[in-house]
Amino acid sequence: MRIFLTLAVVSLCSNFAVAAPVELKQNAMSVKATIDGEVFAVFNFDPQRKKPFVLPVTAPGGFEILEAADDTDEPGVAGKQVIIAEENPTVIEQQAAAEVEAPSLGDIYTVTTVENDRVYLPELSGWLSKSDVAPVVSTVTRLINDNPTGVKDRKSPLYYDHPHHKGVWLSVDEVNGIKFWNEDGIIRNISVELVEASGNPAVIQVKNHWLDGDGEPLLEESTRISIHANRLMTYDVTLRAVADEVEIGDTKEGMFAIRLPNSMREMVSGGPVTNAAGKVGSDVSWGRETPWIDYSGPIDGHVFGVTLMDHPQNPWKSRYHVRNYGLFAINPFGSGAYTKGRDDAQEAHHRVMQRGKDSLQFKYGLFVHAGQVPNEDIQKIYEEFVESVSE
Repeated sequence: MRIFLTLAVVSLCSNFAVAAPVELKQNAMSVKATIDGEVFAVFNFDPQRKKPFVLPVTAPGGFEILEAADDTDEPGVAGKQVIIAEENPTVIEQQAAAEVEAPSLGDIYTVTTVENDRVYLPELSGWLSKSDVAPVVSTVTRLINDNPTGVKDRKSPLYYDHPHHKGVWLSVDEVNGIKFWNEDGIIRNISVELVEASGNPAVIQVKNHWLDGDGEPLLEESTRISIHANRLMTYDVTLRAVADEVEIGDTKEGMFAIRLPNSMREMVSGGPVTNAAGKVGSDVSWGRETPWIDYSGPIDGHVFGVTLMDHPQNPWKSRYHVRNYGLFAINPFGSGAYTKGRDDAQEAHHRVMQRGKDSLQFKYGLFVHAGQVPNEDIQKIYEEFVESVSE
């Protein structure tokens, strides 16, 4: 069975220490980002999927946890599992007589030995480089499973809902009535350019078309992604109308998002979910404006977290679609949907763009960390984000 996955982090000091530059490698349908020889993120552009997404994204220190972990078949436990992060990885010192299926991007395997810069996978009868795999234990989004079990207990580690929540992604519903968030519409990658293949940050320029029901583009998305060595990613997104008229409706279903693994869900672990004002709980932050929100929780007993950030230069403040079941998103659309029935209720606000005249630009940050990071340290990362993508 093939399972796909998504995001992560591990030692507090290593989140803020000076690290090696980010290195990018472009393959046929993906771009792999490594830091000091270990996988941080893989950007997936598979045309068989309905949108591009990022998976996995990992934390520093994952291999140390992996090496000390016990092998287990307990449901929902990462144990000694790794995800293949390379399209065509080379198996090292494979037994000549071994007849095994070649590993592919997104496959899950169990390792038995971590040795220097490689890991041993008994299912392959050989070794893979650390730069070709990512430990599941340091990956901060749930596995994407195309064949879920149908478990009904929402607190079960095997519970699987919202299959359109894939990795880290960018989409929104109600674009000329098409629900791209729900994957009723297709977002097709057009081009990927490595602007800075090595550096701090390394930089990717991506162009995507959001297609109508006839396969014609409605929106052109141009996104500049900067990947910093401390595991901060920034997205500078421009949406341009390429149809005569494009209307984005008022919807809570958007826009820059990640789905956390089941063990990190607030409804299971208790979080915490903390905003920039220090308020705790998804219920006090859902649909609200704040510079940042941090969502933390455990994987195999180790605490990790993800911070989403709103840039002050955005055309208006975004709101957070943060749920106790692990969905975590920031959305500039949906002020009416988010505030309906509240004391601060606002009218629904539809955005209409004309071809050749109108565009919208938004800047967002995502930071992956290990441990429970103090609010003042998150604030420093936020300030780094603001400075790094300011005009």
